[in-house]
Formats: sequence, C-alpha cells, structure tokens
Amino acid sequence: MVRRYLGSLYLKYIFLILFSLVLFFVGLDFVQALKSLPSSASLQILYAVYRFFHGVDVLFPISLVFAMISLKLHLIRSNELVAFYAAGYSKKALIRPLFLIAIVLTFFYLVLHMTSFSYADEYAKNIRKFHTFVSSTKNLFFKYKESYVYFDELIPLQKSAKRVRIFELNSSGGSELSSLILAKKAAFHQESWHLPNATVVKKLPHKIAILSKDIDTLQGYRPTILDSVYEGKTAISLLDAIYAFRLFKKQHIRTKKIEAVILYQLFFPFFAPFLMVIIFYFVPVTARLGNLGLFSFGAMLAALITWGLLYALAKLAFTESIDPFIAIVLPQILLFGIALWFYKKF
Repeated sequence: MVRRYLGSLYLKYIFLILFSLVLFFVGLDFVQALKSLPSSASLQILYAVYRFFHGVDVLFPISLVFAMISLKLHLIRSNELVAFYAAGYSKKALIRPLFLIAIVLTFFYLVLHMTSFSYADEYAKNIRKFHTFVSSTKNLFFKYKESYVYFDELIPLQKSAKRVRIFELNSSGGSELSSLILAKKAAFHQESWHLPNATVVKKLPHKIAILSKDIDTLQGYRPTILDSVYEGKTAISLLDAIYAFRLFKKQHIRTKKIEAVILYQLFFPFFAPFLMVIIFYFVPVTARLGNLGLFSFGAMLAALITWGLLYALAKLAFTESIDPFIAIVLPQILLFGIALWFYKKF
C-alpha cells in the first residue's frame, strides 16, 4: 500500500516537473526564435512540437531527481515521512519503489532513442533555418571501401542525393585512379544507393572507356548515417548509431565518435536513479532536524552540478578529446558504487 502511494505521488511529481520545465524551455526558445520562424502557422506548430520533444530529451533525467526531492519535501512537511519510519518502514523500503520507477522510465527513455525522437532537435533547427523540416547537406565527401565518394547535395528525409561522384582506386593498393562514376542523382533503396543512367569512365591499359549504366553501390550507407555521422552530428538514434558502428568497423574507419554516441545514450541517463539514492541519504526525517529550504537548494544544486559535469565529459568524448569509456562509462560506475555504498548504510 505504501509503495503504491509513494509510486503514484512520484509519478505525479515527475509529470508536473517535467511538463513545467519543458513548457518553460519551449516558451523561452519560441520567443527567441520567433523572428526567424516561417509565417506559416503549421510550421510554427511543428517547430514547437519538435522543440517540446527535444526538451523532454534534455530534461527528462534531471526531472527524475527533482521529482524525488519534491516528493520528499512534501512528505516531510506533511509529517508523513516520520510516520512511515514510526510504522517500521526503513529508508531502503521508501527509496526502493522510487528507484524502480526511475529505472523503468529510464529504459523507456532509451527505447524512445531508437526512434526518430532523437532527430527532433534537427527537425526544429531545419524549420528555423530553412523554413522546412526537410534539409540538405552540401558537399559531403567520405570513404567507401577503396573508393572516395562525393555528394554535391544529400537530402536525408527524401533518401536522395544529387550530383554524385565516385572515385574508385586500384584494388591492388596505392592512389592510382582506376575509374570514375558520375551520376546526376541517386536514391537509397533496399540498403544500397541506386544511380540511374550513371556514366562510368574506366582507365584501361591503352585507352579510356566510357559507358552508361545503372549502378547499385554504397551498401548499408543509410542517409541518416551519412548526414549525422559524417557531418559530425551527435543527434542520431541508437539503432542508427549501432548500425553505423558495425558498418564503420567493416570499413576500417575510426569509430571513437560513434562509440561515444552509443555509450552516451546507453549509460548517461542512469545517473538520475543513482543520484536519487545518494541524495535520499541526506534527507532529514522532519523539518525540525534540518533547514528544508537549505536542503532543497543544496540537493538541486548538487543534481545540476553533477548533470553538468557528466554532460561536459560526454561532450569531450564526442570531440574525441577523452576516451568514451573514461568520459561516460567510468563516471556512471563511480556513481553506482557511491549509491550502493549509501544504500547499504541506510
């Protein structure tokens, strides 16, 4: 009964705090971006919706911690917390339902990052900058096996590209050009890029041969991967990031940045449940045993500082300044160890 009561209260506080923070985030951003937004009301609504999703993405983990702090302050002021202790409930029994709810919601948060939810910020920026959520990437140059590929323009959402150049080198090694493929357009279909009516210029021993044919190439190079990874973006879905990691490993391409993206999405959100356990250790039993205003300020400040430091380390991992394991996974392991130590001390 007590677990159900605490769980329902905690969920209510999560919804209220997350909704309030995201609304403030969207409102402030909308006012700042209003002059840059298109006059179309539908695009403005789409912009607000995408910014709302991005706000949920950014603020969800810290909202879990703030909700726990707010719940405990409510229990202290209403003297319910001391009543639970008097009834024989331990600190472990009181934190356990909150921790389990936070863990479940964090896993749901991870599932969301396997969808287009991860691209909400990019769609919003496209509406603000290009007055459409469909944007294009210019002058994209990348390596594919023993070839170098140039896209004059890539349109990820339409899964198409314009003015494609593929420079194929000799398979025996070296930098000698063996053939050149030219195509006015390309479309991604069935895990490969289709180049209709492409011009192939081949260098033969004593002459140069030119022919025209349809070509399927660049197997596995999805538009979202080309647009996000090769352009240095870190807003990519978890599934696309894992797919890109496996693809780059096969191509012997450096994968540190994509490793950082994967580890960030898998481990970073879990700082919130661990931090909840640590903060709960310092929660006073009644208002008489501590200054509630000072406690709430200190707890929220500690949560914000921890959040900021972990995010800063993740950003350094994205730029490959620090190894992703050290910057992202190791701090989570340390937080887990500290949380476990405090939990045993309850």
